[in-house]
Amino acid sequence: MMFSDIDQPETYEQRKHLAQRTCDDLNPATTIVIDEMDNEVRTTYGRLPNSAYIIDKGGKIVHKESWANIEGWGEILDKLLKGTKVPLAAW
Repeated sequence: MMFSDIDQPETYEQRKHLAQRTCDDLNPATTIVIDEMDNEVRTTYGRLPNSAYIIDKGGKIVHKESWANIEGWGEILDKLLKGTKVPLAAW
């Protein structure tokens, strides 16, 4: 996927189209979530361009990164699935 040919979406439908294109091109192993046009989620979590969060079943953030890097996520997810407490990483 080339990013030079992507314009900033102006509608939610355009965002959905870009998300689908990303899934088609990259086949990510993670869920893609689309923020509303007011960017409420991005604003709430911080306006960083590639931040990432692991959120437990109760909705609590258990891991955050200012720049997404999936190294070590497997270990964190394994601990969560086993019910082991995961310390919140500092940015």
